[in-house]
Amino acid sequence: MRKTTLVGIIFVGLILLSTFVMGTSSLQTVGKQDIQPLSSNWLEGWLYRKAHNITGSPTGVQINYPIPLSVRYDNGFDYENEVYLSGKCRTDFGDIRFTDSIGNSLDYWIQNRIEAVQALIWVDINYIPQNPENSTIHLYYGSPNATTTSNKDWVFPFATDFEDGTIQGWEKSWISGTTWDGVSEDAFQGNYSRSAGRNHASVSHFYESFLHDVYLTSGSYYMHSAACFHYMDYYQIPQEIQLLVNEEEIDNISNPNTIWRWLEGNFTLSESTLIGLEFKFHLQTVSGFGNGGNGYYIDSVIIRKWCDPEPTHGAWGAEEVPVDDDTPPQIHSVNWRTTAPYPFVESSIPRHTEPVIVTANVSDETEGSGVAFVHVSYHINSSQWWWTTMTYNTTEELWTATIPGQPGNSSLEFFIGTSDLAGNVQESSLFRYEVQHLIVGDLNGDGSVDIFDIVAAAGHYGESW
Repeated sequence: MRKTTLVGIIFVGLILLSTFVMGTSSLQTVGKQDIQPLSSNWLEGWLYRKAHNITGSPTGVQINYPIPLSVRYDNGFDYENEVYLSGKCRTDFGDIRFTDSIGNSLDYWIQNRIEAVQALIWVDINYIPQNPENSTIHLYYGSPNATTTSNKDWVFPFATDFEDGTIQGWEKSWISGTTWDGVSEDAFQGNYSRSAGRNHASVSHFYESFLHDVYLTSGSYYMHSAACFHYMDYYQIPQEIQLLVNEEEIDNISNPNTIWRWLEGNFTLSESTLIGLEFKFHLQTVSGFGNGGNGYYIDSVIIRKWCDPEPTHGAWGAEEVPVDDDTPPQIHSVNWRTTAPYPFVESSIPRHTEPVIVTANVSDETEGSGVAFVHVSYHINSSQWWWTTMTYNTTEELWTATIPGQPGNSSLEFFIGTSDLAGNVQESSLFRYEVQHLIVGDLNGDGSVDIFDIVAAAGHYGESW
C-alpha cells in the first residue's frame, strides 16, 4: 500500500514540476543586451559640473523630451529649473554643456541670454523614465576656450528664432486694412518686427497673417511664441494677436503694448501630417499727430513634444570637480548563491530554472573619484555575452545582481566589471557554474519522499518563476 501511494505522489509531483518548468521559460531572455564598454562620464576639458534630477511623468517614458533651465551667472540657491554658477562659466554662457548620467552629450538651445546675468536654455533629455523614477543629467561649465554648440534644430521638431537676418521660411499675407504710407521689417535684432503707419492724422487698420507649413509625426505637442505690439501714435485702441494651428485658435493676446507676452497652447495629431501655423495680427491706431511707425514684434516660435502632466524638476547636486584618478576600483569577494527556499544541496550548483544571486565587494581608493558603475556579464554554453547592472545592497554592503534561471545541463560563465567616475575600468577573473536537472526525491531531508517534498519542489519553481 505504501509503495502505491509513493508512486502516485511522485507522478503528481512530476506533473506539477513540468507545469512550473513551462512557466519559467521566459526567464532565459530577461536582461539580454549586447555587452557595451564602460567609459568615463566626466566631460574632458571642463572644470565643474552639477547633477540635476528630472522626475518622470505618470503618463509613461519620454524619449528626447526638451526641458527649460534658467542658468544664472551669479551666486544663489539652486531650485527646480534655476541653477547658479557663481561666476565660474563664460559671461556669454558659451561653455555650458549637458550630458546624461553616463556621459552621453545632450543637445541644447540657448533661447535668450543676458551676458553675465542669465540664459534660458532648453535641454533635450534623451530618456526620462515613468514617474516615480527619475533621470539624472549633468550641467558642465568652466571651460574658458569653449564656444557654444547651441542648436535649436537638434532640440525641437520645429523652431524659428529670426537670428540669421531672415524670416526663416515664414510667409506674410495681407488680409485687409487701410493703405499705409510705408511698411518696414527687421529680422536682424534677435526677433522679427513689422512696422507700418501714416504720416498724417487718421484712423488706421492693419490686418496681416504670418504663415508656415510644418510636417510633424503623430503625437502631442506644445507651441510657444513671444509677441508684442509697439506704438508710435498718440492714441492706442486695443489690438489682438491670434495663434492658430490648422485654422483653429489655440491662444490670443490683446493690447500687449511694448510688453512681451507668451502665445502658447497644445495640440495633438492622430497621424503624421503637414500642419499650418498662423499668426493673425490686427493693429488699429488713432493718430492725432501722424507719427506712424506702429507694428508688432514676434520671436522664438517653438513646437516641442508635450505630455500631461509633464516631467518635473527635482533636486540639484553640489558642485563637483574632476578627480586626478588613474587607479581603477578593486573587486573583492565575488560569491554567488541559489535562490531556492530549500537547500537542495550543500554545494553551489543550482537546479533547473533556478536564478542565481551574484554578490561582490567593489571599492575605490580613499581619494579616488568613486565607483560609478558595476555590472555582471555572463554567457551560457559559450554563446553570446549578456549583461545586467549590479545595485548596491546597503544591508549586506555588497553589489548584487541576479542571473536568470537556465535549463538543466547548462554551463554558465560570468565576471564582474566596474568603472569609477574618472573612467578607469576593472574586471574580475572568470567564474563558472553548472545547472543540474531537479529530480524529485527527499528534498527536505526527512528520510522519505512525500507530499512535503512535492510542496518544496513547487516552492522552488514558484520562486524562480
